[in-house]
Amino acid sequence: MVSRGKIKARRRALAGLVVTVMLVAVLLFAVFPTRSWMAQRKEAAAAQQELDEVRAQRATTKQLTDKFKTDEYIEQTATAEFGWVYPGEELFPILPAATDPIGLPEGWPFTGVERALGAS
Repeated sequence: MVSRGKIKARRRALAGLVVTVMLVAVLLFAVFPTRSWMAQRKEAAAAQQELDEVRAQRATTKQLTDKFKTDEYIEQTATAEFGWVYPGEELFPILPAATDPIGLPEGWPFTGVERALGAS
C-alpha cells in the first residue's frame, strides 16, 4: 500500500506539472503570437507611412509634369536657359552690379591683394 504522504507528494508534483504545462501553453498560444502581431502592426504602419510619402511625391511630380507641358513654361525656359527669342525680338542680357571694394587694411600681408583680386 502507498502511504498518504506519497500520494500527496505525487499530487503536488502532478499539480506543479499541470501548472507548468498550462503556463507554457499560455506563453506559446497567447504571448508569443501577440508579440509578433504587434511587430506586424508596427511594420504595417511604417509601410503605410512610406506609401503615403510615395503618393505625395507622385502627386508633386504629376503637377510638375503638367506644368512642364504648358506652352508658357516651354517659352519661358527656352528664353531663360537657352536665350531663344521669336524672330524680330532681341534679348538683352543684364550683367550683375559691380562689387564693392573688399576694404582690406593697408599693411604687409594685405599689400596688393585688392589689386590682385581686381578690386580698387
